[in-house]
Amino acid sequence: MTQPEAAELKALAAEIGRLSDLAALGKLVDRYLASLDEGAFHETWARSLFTEDIEMTFPVGSHRGIDGVDGFTGRIMARWGRTHHHGSDSSIDVDGDRADLSWSLIASHVHFASPLPPDPSEYFQLGGRFTGTARRTADGWRIDSLRLRIVWTTGSVPKGVTRVDTNTLDTRGNTVSTSAEEN
Repeated sequence: MTQPEAAELKALAAEIGRLSDLAALGKLVDRYLASLDEGAFHETWARSLFTEDIEMTFPVGSHRGIDGVDGFTGRIMARWGRTHHHGSDSSIDVDGDRADLSWSLIASHVHFASPLPPDPSEYFQLGGRFTGTARRTADGWRIDSLRLRIVWTTGSVPKGVTRVDTNTLDTRGNTVSTSAEEN
C-alpha cells in the first residue's frame, strides 16, 4: 500500500467514526424524547440515557445525579394523562469523547379526564429548545447535561405548577424599551 492510499484509508476510517458517533448521538436524543411519551421511567431507562452525574434543568425543577432521575422525570410526566413530544432534527457537534446537543421541541400535554380523539382535548402545549452535552462512556454515548428553555406556551398549566424557573425562559424581545430610539 502506498503512503497516499494509507492516508486515504485513515481519513475514511476517521469519517466513518465521526458518522457513527453522529448516528449514535441522534438515536440517543430520539430515544430520550420518545421515552417521555412511553412513560416507563426506571433505573434501567435512566442508565441507558444518562451519565452518573447527569444535570437536568427544566422549567419546573432541576435534578443532579443518576440516582432519582427516574423519579424526577416520572413526577414531571405524571401531571398529564397523555403526552406527545415532537423534536426537530438534532444539532450535534462532536469533539472526541464529548458532544454538544440541541434540538427544538413542541410538546403537547393532555390533561387527565380529557376526551379521546376526535373530541377536542384540554391541553397545555409548549415550544422550546433542549440543549445539553453528552460524553462517550464504556456503555456508549450518554447525556450528562440537559436543559429545556421555553419560548412559548398555550393552554392551561396543570394543577400544582405555580412557578417556573425564570432562567429556563427565553425572554428575548420581551424587554421594555427605555428610549424611543430603540423602537
